[in-house]
Amino acid sequence: MQSELMHNAKRFVIFWALFFVLIWGLFLVAALTGDETRMPKAHLLLLLSMILAGVATLVLDLQQQRRDQHMAIFIDKLRDLQTDNTRAGHILMRPDDSLAPLAEAINDVQRLNRNRIKLLQQQGSTLAALMANMPLGALRITPERTIIQTNPQAQALLGLTQNVVGRQYDDVIKNHRLLSLFEQSLKRQTHVRELVKLDARIVDVSLVYYETRERHHELLVLLYDMTEVTQMQDMQSAFIANASHELRTPLTAISGFTETLLSGAQEDPEARQEFLTIIQTETNRLLELTEDILTIAKVPERQETATPIKLSDMVNDIFKSQAENADKQQLTLQNEVAPSFSVTQDATVLRQILTNLIVNAVKYNRHDGLVKVSAMVTASEFVVAVKDTGLGIPSEQQNRIFERFYRIDKSRNQTIPGTGLGLAIVNDLVNQAKGTIDLDSQVGVGTTITVTLPLQ
Repeated sequence: MQSELMHNAKRFVIFWALFFVLIWGLFLVAALTGDETRMPKAHLLLLLSMILAGVATLVLDLQQQRRDQHMAIFIDKLRDLQTDNTRAGHILMRPDDSLAPLAEAINDVQRLNRNRIKLLQQQGSTLAALMANMPLGALRITPERTIIQTNPQAQALLGLTQNVVGRQYDDVIKNHRLLSLFEQSLKRQTHVRELVKLDARIVDVSLVYYETRERHHELLVLLYDMTEVTQMQDMQSAFIANASHELRTPLTAISGFTETLLSGAQEDPEARQEFLTIIQTETNRLLELTEDILTIAKVPERQETATPIKLSDMVNDIFKSQAENADKQQLTLQNEVAPSFSVTQDATVLRQILTNLIVNAVKYNRHDGLVKVSAMVTASEFVVAVKDTGLGIPSEQQNRIFERFYRIDKSRNQTIPGTGLGLAIVNDLVNQAKGTIDLDSQVGVGTTITVTLPLQ
């Protein structure tokens, strides 16, 4: 701006210097010719011409300055387009200005650039929210092996406690198989998928090599924790295998004794009676096993219906159903639940839980033993306990007794019938009701199982 002012000042100095030279020239001519009458007119015309010329020059200078200012604004706006500046206003000009079309074009480009930046910001926010909340672990890696984005799920699966964005992945990831898969995908520029063991977790690793824009690529790493799925598949396989084995045993017995009867043993009354009794026993075992399997299968589908329950009456009903078995062992069935005790729970679920616990307490008790049921209510929970004076459970087996088909050392109770599903059913029902189950057992002393359920 100072250079422009100096330039204009020089122009005006030169202009007025020429003006004075011309005036003195006219005086000199008039003096030499002696014609003094023309001097006033000449002076007036010359002065008027100089004034008009000066005004014209000033107007042109002002127009040039304004044009230069507009050009400076245009340049600043064009520079803004190279940045993420979306707050700069539009250029305002009169429609008849010669630079108005250029200003409008720059405004249009600026508007498009602003919309593009907003769209990119929205997409970035959406991607960040998706990365943070998706159930998968995710990383974005450049072909130069630099991590450019990650999410909490990925950091948890990989055991990363610090921010790793901007670092080389082989500096922070120590699983050799995972690093090998990264290198394979980057070098071959292809997708890779494999189950990888990360510490104690089984992780489905999917590597997607893709083009972000022309000649620019990234590696997207997706990590899905398959540990629970794998464990569930193993449990299902074990359940099917155990169920098949447990079903085969009574079916084999029924089939064998039926064939024996058909082969002529039915003619012997004593043998016929013995074999039919065995067939009936195995059939009842088969029905019991089938019923337990169906109960376990239906637990996840249950819809709880809470109703007021007189717990003492329910316990007495179950005791009556077990009276015959209890009498064989001369057991004492003790109901310590007060007759007035009432609790609001799902009656079907609670009856199944208590039935399985009491049946086990009777079945695995010692001769002349005791089965005792007690209950209490706290501010937010209902607690019921079934205690027996039976065989007890060895400490090394206590963490397994709630597994399906698991039975304590068969050499200790091989004469005691059972499916190995009773406590598994109890455990599933309690978990479904968001309760807890506790075990206190000592070999030769007895077992107490306590179930705690939230009040409804």
